[in-house]
Amino acid sequence: MTHDIKHNYQYTDLHKKLLITVLLLLLFVTQAATDIYVSGLPIMASEFNVSPAKMNMTITYYVYTQAFLFLIMGPISDLLGRRKTILVSLVISIIATFMISESKNLDQIILLRIVQAIGSASVYIVSRLIIKEIYNKEEILSVTGLFLLGLVLSPALAPVIGAIIIKYLDWRWSFRFIGIVSMTLTFIGFFIIKETNHAIEKFRQEFRPRKMLANYLGVLSNWLFIRYLVVVGGTFASFYAFISMSSYMYINEYHISSIYYSYLFTFIALGYLIGNKLMIYLSKNGKSGYQIVLIGIVIAVFVVILTTICIAFKNYTLLFIGLITLSGWLTRLATAFINPPIQVGVIHSFPGLNSYAVGLLSSLQYAFAAFGSWIVGIMPFEPSTNIIATTIIFTGITITMFSTIKHHELE
Repeated sequence: MTHDIKHNYQYTDLHKKLLITVLLLLLFVTQAATDIYVSGLPIMASEFNVSPAKMNMTITYYVYTQAFLFLIMGPISDLLGRRKTILVSLVISIIATFMISESKNLDQIILLRIVQAIGSASVYIVSRLIIKEIYNKEEILSVTGLFLLGLVLSPALAPVIGAIIIKYLDWRWSFRFIGIVSMTLTFIGFFIIKETNHAIEKFRQEFRPRKMLANYLGVLSNWLFIRYLVVVGGTFASFYAFISMSSYMYINEYHISSIYYSYLFTFIALGYLIGNKLMIYLSKNGKSGYQIVLIGIVIAVFVVILTTICIAFKNYTLLFIGLITLSGWLTRLATAFINPPIQVGVIHSFPGLNSYAVGLLSSLQYAFAAFGSWIVGIMPFEPSTNIIATTIIFTGITITMFSTIKHHELE
């Protein structure tokens, strides 16, 4: 396929740089569609006169939709083309985003959030296929690492941007901001993103839905895959539970201003960036995947201990805020050690089905994330207690399942 591409379009170094910049920014802004309004969740819940559980459905259903679309966006772009899939998805998402900003009904917002997720899922999956098709093997690793910065930057920067917008305007402008930026980038992408899939006819001829389903079921029935999934799924569920409930805890329960809350959220998000740098360093210095994940698991044990200690200091505001924030930061740090080696382990464990295995893992770990967001919302306790409980439960699940994985199964 790469051979065909190079004969259809010559990608200059400048075009490659422009392309990866546009894709990175698109990944950032589509991921920020959730991160940017987290500080406004309590305000929105009050405006619509609903419980946090109901309000959190705007996150839960968005993430569930992403999880489903991760399974089908790749095949759709095989059949329709990368360029058409990503641009049409973004246009649909932009329309939904502006409609959210004008909505007067929470049920309508939840429905529109499902539609909005189309753009995020398309950028997440199709961009990786574009990168694979225009960069050579030596470039792909570093380019993919640069591209995935969008996943790190969004939870680090978007909450601060959103908190400022919400403070001086209102929560609706956070969606308008996302819509305007997405529209600008999509317009630029119309000229920058070229079609990289020049085997569309071949894909159409070979496409067999039953075979695709059989491949997914074959992966899902593998016990090693289940263990990998639960290890990363627990970390995702824990952090998304924190994302969904943290604004209620910091702002409503402990009366932290939305701006300071966004700073704390940024600090927590940067834990992943630091952990990722350390993980890469250890990998380059000969540490096996099992050893790297084990470091993340040890950190996760400290998270459970620290979070349990938080129970005794719930009435001491500054101390509690410091401990629970540190716990959130350590959770993100642990995730950076756990997730990438598990992804690589999946690729090596399913050599003939690695695209299905990785796609299924990405989909189901986001399903875990949505489940965490839902569980923390329906718990009948104070926000802080809900966060403590979900952190201990889901992190404990990760630790327990990792204990069943042998060293040779995760080299």
